[in-house]
Amino acid sequence: FLILTVTLIVSCKTKQSEKQVSNIDTANLIVKADTSNIKTDSHFFWTSELDQKKGLVMIRTTPVRKDLLTAANMINMLNDLYPEIRLSFIKLSNDSIFVRIIKSTYLTQQMGSSGAEAYLAEVTYNLTELTGVNFVQIWFKEGGHGSPGTYSRTDFVQIKN
Repeated sequence: FLILTVTLIVSCKTKQSEKQVSNIDTANLIVKADTSNIKTDSHFFWTSELDQKKGLVMIRTTPVRKDLLTAANMINMLNDLYPEIRLSFIKLSNDSIFVRIIKSTYLTQQMGSSGAEAYLAEVTYNLTELTGVNFVQIWFKEGGHGSPGTYSRTDFVQIKN
């Protein structure tokens, strides 16, 4: 029940954010994650928020117990958060996880540039919480607002001087 409530609240905030920022040019967005307080022995579920001044901000929302920190659990959490975009697990290899989105139209055509970027950042941050995973290979049909490829946290974090 708690997970459902949190998901509904996040969904409502996301829908409101999309309405408010639909005309923002995302070319110069800066994605910042405050990593100063991250404990190396703790894992978190990440979400994103668009801040008018800071750009795309990654937020640690929920601690994830180590026994629940599996590819299947993380993918299920992401699928629950974004039911329109279904991630499916392909494989783990070396320091990479491979996932696929079969029907990518919602991601690439309906979420807008900032929505697609936020989704890809959330998938990347959450799946790189898995022990030993540094890269996420996401396969899907390319569209106007998203491209398949290999992503890491550094693709979404720029340090502002």
